[in-house]
Amino acid sequence: MKKSIIALLTLLVLVTTACGTGNSLAKAERQAQVERQVLAALDARQYTIAVDWMKPLGGMARHVSSTFELKINGDEVDSYLPYVGEAYRLPYGGGKGLNFKAAMYNYKMVQVTSNRYLIEFDVNNDEDIYHYRIDMFTNGKAVIDVIARDRDAISFDGELAL
Repeated sequence: MKKSIIALLTLLVLVTTACGTGNSLAKAERQAQVERQVLAALDARQYTIAVDWMKPLGGMARHVSSTFELKINGDEVDSYLPYVGEAYRLPYGGGKGLNFKAAMYNYKMVQVTSNRYLIEFDVNNDEDIYHYRIDMFTNGKAVIDVIARDRDAISFDGELAL
């Protein structure tokens, strides 16, 4: 009786350990797959960052409940981002803010660490000149900083839509 209880407990420990190892292998496999997808999207310059937090200069961080995003498609950017902050020069009616589609220039991507890339580019539209700076991590997380000539800077947190 004692031997069967010990054998049962040993079997239980082995099964539990095996399940834990399988989960960690599956997690590592998922992380590797996400990293491959992120790198492929960055290399193709075809990606969308879904934004869930905004951090205005001098203000409190706010959760964004809508479907705001930044799309990169080759040499074009489609910016649909909320803006809160001070604007120095605006057209009558408030203007477009950070909601526009335009060609980008000075696109640069540099690998900063093994899991982080820095992407920078500039955009002109009929209202302002913008400098975008994106910290993209291989796990799909992203931080977007937008610096404008005629508006306060603003930052966004989001995730690459895979």
